[in-house]
Amino acid sequence: MVECAAILIAPQGTSGQLRSLVERLTATGVQVTIVDELSLAVDIYENHEAPPAILVDLRDVDTDDPRLASDSLKRIQQALPHTHPIPVLSHSTPALILACIRGGAGDVIDLKLEGTANSKSAIQRTCDLQRDRTTLHQLIAQQRSMIEDLLKDLIKTERRSIDVEEKLAAHTRATGETPAITESRSPAILLVEHDRAVADELTDRLEGAGVATFAYVTGEEALRECKTLSKSATGLDLALVAAQLPGIDGLETIRRLRERIANLPAFLMTSVLDADLAAAAADLGVVGFVTKPLADLDEVVQRLTQLAKESLERVREQNYVQRIKQRHERVLERYRSLPREP
Repeated sequence: MVECAAILIAPQGTSGQLRSLVERLTATGVQVTIVDELSLAVDIYENHEAPPAILVDLRDVDTDDPRLASDSLKRIQQALPHTHPIPVLSHSTPALILACIRGGAGDVIDLKLEGTANSKSAIQRTCDLQRDRTTLHQLIAQQRSMIEDLLKDLIKTERRSIDVEEKLAAHTRATGETPAITESRSPAILLVEHDRAVADELTDRLEGAGVATFAYVTGEEALRECKTLSKSATGLDLALVAAQLPGIDGLETIRRLRERIANLPAFLMTSVLDADLAAAAADLGVVGFVTKPLADLDEVVQRLTQLAKESLERVREQNYVQRIKQRHERVLERYRSLPREP
């Protein structure tokens, strides 16, 4: 039974002390394969069941230029990334040994200093180190592959879920039926109107249409309450704000509402719609206008109800997609935390 194996890269062949070393190692159970090119060493290495140590003949390296040794070892590691080559030297100096270590050497064998036992020990240690490193690399590769497969399956599953959601939404719009999957709350409107009679009438009609309505007579009062409403289970899907209000006017109320609730759709209710007001409202992103007096209250209520439902549906979809992103991100964080190389 072979205890450990080594591949000796010897471009000039083996002779003298190097041949003696090979013979002595073979006699102690170390299987040594001799090649003259790095490409042959790569082929043999890849066909080994257990990673063999890589010995490289550097007896002819000029001690005045130790970088040559470092460069040789680095080329080997580029071709065999998980190895720690062992340079075989005939005369070592501190500078040469340091250059070998910097080049990635797992150990150094000095033919003039190392006996058979020490040389075998160096090869055995390197084989053990490479085996552990290869095992770790394979484990990490398996984990990455498993997570990649999981991500692919998760994306497919979420894509199918989104497709089902879209079909349900389309069916709901076409038939008016309640979808099987929906938000647990009704659409909600924030109403700011200083005329209590108008506010009460709108509130009653909207509530009758299934829209939760929160009415206030001033912008200041609405702003105090909107943050609480937006964070509660009630939520807010639309704002209907009168242009003329005591205190801060309707446009300023909408601007401040948007600071508290980003992207909240807003309608401006006014008895006088001039060019300046329309331009200012457009700059704020107001989505429409309701003209007072309310000539056709049924049409206004129907329009607001539909828009509030659509806004709720967008919020639901955004929350759904956000949950998907958060789940994906948690998996991706674990995936990124895996080291790419052991």
